[in-house]
Amino acid sequence: MKGTFDHIQYNVANPEKTVTFYRELLGYFEMNTLYEGDGVIGAGDGNTSLWVMPTDDDKKAAAFNRDASGLNHVGIHVASKDDVERFQSEFMTPRGIKAEFDTPRARPDFGETYYQVMFVDPEGLAIEVFCA
Repeated sequence: MKGTFDHIQYNVANPEKTVTFYRELLGYFEMNTLYEGDGVIGAGDGNTSLWVMPTDDDKKAAAFNRDASGLNHVGIHVASKDDVERFQSEFMTPRGIKAEFDTPRARPDFGETYYQVMFVDPEGLAIEVFCA
């Protein structure tokens, strides 16, 4: 049986800041908003959607740790190195978002044309924009 990813739910400690961030980020990549309200946003590309919603106060962890068990990062694929660099200059730079993890850079260990920039969202989750 063939299966595909349909949606991912991401519970966040600071929905006011994080939902705004994802509205802008996913909008930049022309993803459609499926729902927004009550500290929640759902947006997708027609195949997979990301849902950002508040964590119940009594279930919030002390702090997000991307190196612990659980989600480490989310990758957004674009067509070319130029698109990666354009994203950095058009989205990251105007918002004061700094590149992390010694990026942008080529990653020949991942493939001949692999190029990435990485940064962290307001919760500390790493986001990778890459071409391959």
